[in-house]
Amino acid sequence: MRMIAVCAVLAAAMTGPTAEAQDIPAATERMNDYLDRFSDSVGPGYAVVIVTADDVLINRAEGLRRAANGAPLTSDTPMYIASQTKAYVGLLGAVLDERGILPLDTPIDTYWPQVRWPDSMDPADYTLRDLLTHQVPFRNTLITFLEANIMNIAMEDYPELMSLAATPRDPGFRYDNIGYNVYAAILETATGRNWRDWLDEIVFEPLQLEHTSTRTSDFGLEELSWGHLWLGEENGWYDVQPKTDGMMQSAGGIVTSPNDMITWLQLQLRGEAPEAGLTHSMLQTAQTSYVETGREDAENPYDMPCSGYALGWELCTYQDFDVHIHGGTFTGNRSMMAFVPEEGVGIAVFSNSDNMTGWWTQTAVRMFLHFLSGDPEADQMVSDNIDRYAAITRNYLGWRLEQVAENEADSVWQGWDWSPDAELLSEYAGSYRNASLPINLDLRVSGDGLEATMGGYSASLRPARIDLFGGRSHPLEPFDQVRFERNETGEIIAFDWGGRRFDRRH
Repeated sequence: MRMIAVCAVLAAAMTGPTAEAQDIPAATERMNDYLDRFSDSVGPGYAVVIVTADDVLINRAEGLRRAANGAPLTSDTPMYIASQTKAYVGLLGAVLDERGILPLDTPIDTYWPQVRWPDSMDPADYTLRDLLTHQVPFRNTLITFLEANIMNIAMEDYPELMSLAATPRDPGFRYDNIGYNVYAAILETATGRNWRDWLDEIVFEPLQLEHTSTRTSDFGLEELSWGHLWLGEENGWYDVQPKTDGMMQSAGGIVTSPNDMITWLQLQLRGEAPEAGLTHSMLQTAQTSYVETGREDAENPYDMPCSGYALGWELCTYQDFDVHIHGGTFTGNRSMMAFVPEEGVGIAVFSNSDNMTGWWTQTAVRMFLHFLSGDPEADQMVSDNIDRYAAITRNYLGWRLEQVAENEADSVWQGWDWSPDAELLSEYAGSYRNASLPINLDLRVSGDGLEATMGGYSASLRPARIDLFGGRSHPLEPFDQVRFERNETGEIIAFDWGGRRFDRRH
């Protein structure tokens, strides 16, 4: 792996796939100009870092970490990176493999012989490496929903939930959270320690990533970057509170700062960190593709041809560069990181909104690659992107608001003309439980409606007509129907939310 520092670039010409190495300073300058032209329109906040193995070329943190209180975003602000977590867990898997603690070629049924996998697959034919490269042909939407939105599932509950809700899918690669969720549960079963503690010991602490954690509780809410939804000029920003610890999971459960991302990307480019106990072979294992993804048509989150998947890295090509890349997406947050081994350069882009910066985040990564390659059309692309940005965000918001308006106008709601008082609303309050879920859903009176909480998840329930509410977690989400059921004496005994029944406990 060639490592290119700025000083070396200025001293001598070193060639890459399409760009000469001396283009890195020029690409950096053009990228800074590009970011300058967006700095007043991308919000509330964003950060961009670009590095070589030994130098920091760009380290920009702009705007606010929380719009509601005007707190500034800095290079030490922990920001949620969602599915980029997979690359960290993938490296963890490579380290544990090399150290003989949990070999990647262990069959997945080794530690859970009692689990009932789908009849269409033999678990002995698949390994932990297959889990981390999305190759085990099953789904479990119950586990992935709970882990990402509600709670951490106790290790001892995994076998039962696997048997209860695992369903088959076609063989081959299919991106999903479930492989990483199951790997983490097997890791805890095998070692008695959870994935969080292992990452602390093997990655975060040795690399001195002081603003990186799998637990948001390690920082105060005032320190973290919040997510945001843009509701338009009249209503402004809607705050999305950072995930609770219970919603931080092995397929999407890390906050990290731009400064710590610099260290992480430089590790990928150097290919080792002997002082941290991370060897070249460990990094090589983590960065090697193990499956053909069939995503060469660029119909993927990166809008570039991608053919392989390593341990938490998608392997793509763009501007004739071989690119290791992974993004992260969750309500109110968008992020992406990438590195080009041959050119010895890496980039990461963070944003703490989604409908204002989703398109911008991925485009910023691609624009740097255009600058790096010396693409003669890059200047025109810059102008086009600036011209398109306002229209894209405006049209996307308009589309989302239209979906909400159509949903609210549906005849099922009968005009939303039911206005129960607090006493009547209190009849619906209480604790409810779905037979498949290991946690209660609690309803309480809140304002003119109800608030639902289940683990880290919360949603508002708006009264529509007697025994029918509309439930949603944020203003740009269409309402789900929440229908309550009464017994023969008129007491509320259950409700149905999107086809899932919850029985009243008290």
